[in-house]
Order: sequence, then structure tokens, then C-alpha cells
Amino acid sequence: MKAVIKKVEFLEEKEGQYGMQYSFKIHYDGKWAYYKAKKKEQDKFVEGQECEFTEEHLESKKGNKYSIVKPIYQQGFSNFNRAVKKEQSRYSTMGTSYVKDLIVAGKIDIKDWELASEKIVKFMLELDRKNEN
Repeated sequence: MKAVIKKVEFLEEKEGQYGMQYSFKIHYDGKWAYYKAKKKEQDKFVEGQECEFTEEHLESKKGNKYSIVKPIYQQGFSNFNRAVKKEQSRYSTMGTSYVKDLIVAGKIDIKDWELASEKIVKFMLELDRKNEN
């Protein structure tokens, strides 16, 4: 969901399982929810700015109902996308190396190295996709 953040209230800092955690109360659309951050100067929910986030409704062990919000992060920075880019880079290096070997062996002309390299990389990526399924 998207909403304009009306108010951000700092609640507490507490040592958690993964280090210090900072709790906030986020006000939006006539509602409020809790948000936990790794730094006190969190910049995901900013008063007056529109933010995209998920909203979850939970119940405590005592039966109290509450909501939490989590910002939606850009996909470009995920570990999965980094791994894919790293794999593509490795394939590109391998493809160029194979093409160099073909040039040295006299199997292809040097002017065709770029096209041949692209074909090899594309072939390796297609093999990976087939093996995933």
C-alpha cells in the first residue's frame, strides 16, 4: 500500500537478537502501526512523504491487536539480483575466454569475437534456466 506519512514517533531502543533495534509509531491514513529499524535515524518513513509499504495485522499473546508496517525495498539491491549479476559477469568472462581460444585455433575470425561471445553467454544462461526447472 502507499500512503503519506503524517507523523513518526520514536518509542524506544532495545537490544535485540540482531543488535540494537529502534521502535517507532508510524501514523498514516488515520491509522498507526509499529515499525522496527536497525538505526535510530531511520529514513524509510518520513513525515509528509509518500511511502510504499506492507501492513500486517497481528495479535499479542495477551490478545491485543496491533499492526506493523514494513517498507518495500527496491529490487535492484537484493542479494538475489546481486548473485544474478555476478553469475552473468562470470559467464561473460567465460564466453570471451572461449572465443579467444576459438580465434587462436583459427575457428573464427577476430572481427566476429563480440557476436560469438554474446551467443556463448546466451547459451549458458539458457542452460541455467532449463536446469532450474
